[in-house]
Amino acid sequence: MEAFTIALGTIKDYMGTGFVTVLFLVALVYLVVFEKDRVKRIFFVYIPLVIVLVFLCPVSYKIYGLFSEGVTYYRLLWLIPEVPVIAYAMSMLVTGFEGKKKVFCSAFCILLAVFSGKLMYSDMYMIKAQNISHMPQYVVDICDALHVEGREVQVLVPDEMQQFVRQYDPCICIPYGREYMMGLTLESDEIRDAMSENPRDAEKIDLYCVWRAVHYIVVPESMKFEETLNHYDEYMTIDGYVIYKNNQLGTDF
Repeated sequence: MEAFTIALGTIKDYMGTGFVTVLFLVALVYLVVFEKDRVKRIFFVYIPLVIVLVFLCPVSYKIYGLFSEGVTYYRLLWLIPEVPVIAYAMSMLVTGFEGKKKVFCSAFCILLAVFSGKLMYSDMYMIKAQNISHMPQYVVDICDALHVEGREVQVLVPDEMQQFVRQYDPCICIPYGREYMMGLTLESDEIRDAMSENPRDAEKIDLYCVWRAVHYIVVPESMKFEETLNHYDEYMTIDGYVIYKNNQLGTDF
């Protein structure tokens, strides 16, 4: 029962504004009633329904948990062809009209699609492609500057960089990041907590980073440390970010 509740909650979170889900369900009902082609019914009706039922099945959740993190269970919902189902149902609806009615119906469907959600780039973690890696350019520049061939480097980065750094360069490690963004780790983290304090305690951050063997600290210029850090020196500034280097590092860095 708990797994079923989790699955329902996951669907609720996945729905966003919920409008696309409503369109999807309406499209399904429309196709169930009016689509007579057997092959198209299999693809646009039966398969989506089967995927939803499998997703809601508690056994599916438990099996998924054996191979991956339960918090990523929502990814199974990507298998549901929501957009193709909605698009096909709208196309089928429009072709049922002639003349001005077809024009009006087309305009209505377009408006429904336009106002069914929000611009993806309004999310702080979504950016327009700036390079071949589809990463923010400042992430590419900073990672390239801090990369050390043949070994891992521990780098403390701000929140807006955390999901990109490990994707771009797996040799650069971060003391906290993805787990907190996805809610996988609920325990407090001394570095994260110290960086989130207002005002920040530079001495505390300095000591925690040394204890955790952090090689570099990266902060936006607007959050530059006014105090002198005992174990970190200002190293360089790249694309509006100040990088502090552990002054106890050897010549390998």
